[in-house]
This record gives sequence, C-alpha cells and structure tokens, in this order.
Amino acid sequence: MIYRIALILYLLAVVTLSSIHDYRFFLFIIPLLILLSFKDPFRLIKKTFISVLPFNLVVSLSYAVISTLKDQFHYDYLLLINLRVFSITFLTFLFFSRFNIFKVFDFSRSLTFLLVLSYSQINTFRRYFYEFKLAFKSRMIVSPSKRDMYNFISSVLMFFANRSVNSSKEITQAMKSRGFFIDR
Repeated sequence: MIYRIALILYLLAVVTLSSIHDYRFFLFIIPLLILLSFKDPFRLIKKTFISVLPFNLVVSLSYAVISTLKDQFHYDYLLLINLRVFSITFLTFLFFSRFNIFKVFDFSRSLTFLLVLSYSQINTFRRYFYEFKLAFKSRMIVSPSKRDMYNFISSVLMFFANRSVNSSKEITQAMKSRGFFIDR
C-alpha cells in the first residue's frame, strides 16, 4: 500500500512541478529535494546532471539563438525550463532510489510484465555495450584514431539497431501469446 501512495505522491509532484511557471520556486525546491536525498545527494546530482545535459544544452542553445534573432530573448524562461527539467529528473531519480520499481508497479500484472520486459532489455543492452567496450579496448595496442572510433561506434549502433528489431519481434510475439494485443 505504501508503494501505491508513494507512486501517487510522485505523480502529483511531477504534475505540480510541470505546472509551476516561476523559476524562483525551482530555486527553492531543488535544494529541498537535495536535502531529501540525504543519503547520496552527490551521486543523484551527478546522475541528474549527466542525464539532462544533452537535452538542456540543445534546447537552451536553440531557444537562445532563435529568440535572439527574433529579439525576444527572456533569460527567466530559459532558466525556468532548465530548472524544471533538472528538478523533475532529480525527483524521478530520488523516487526510484528509495522505492523498488517492481513493488511500485505490482498492483498491475500487465505493468509488471512490461516492466520486466523493459528491465531485461535494458540490462541485456547494457551488458552488450560493456562487452563491446572491453573488446574494443583489448584489441587496440595504441590509442584509436578517429576513424577507428567512428567505425566502432557505427558497428555497435548497427548491432543495437538490428538487435532491437529482432528483440521487438520476439517480445511482440510473446506479448500476443499472453493476450496483450487482443484485437476486438
């Protein structure tokens, strides 16, 4: 029961954070969230920062360039977007570091099944990527050139693309056999 309540509170917090349009609120709430993560705040901050950096960088630069060209740049809007993304992502990492994701969704057999499928795919792909990295390092005597890196990355991406397509076909068949896609 505690997991359902926690999930509802988390979802309400995400909706609330999404609906607030004042960056000063986020300047207050982010330190509060960090205090709530008393066990491992630096790990969560680092994880959040690494996760949001690519998105925030692209969105912020795009907004800055386009709004400056139109002479409509508002720093407070840019700050609001970045702080909102950071706070929601941090809250998500905080929530799932405190609660077992499988117990959170065990109220629904379908959601649990989908979660198990997703989690197994993530772990499988993580292991593959780690093994590819080890294989690449073990076969290089000297530092790899840019060309070697591009070849490695493109090969790995092709492997993951093919593997994703094949896995999705297998998963779809497994889900159909368990009644997930019943056409009526």
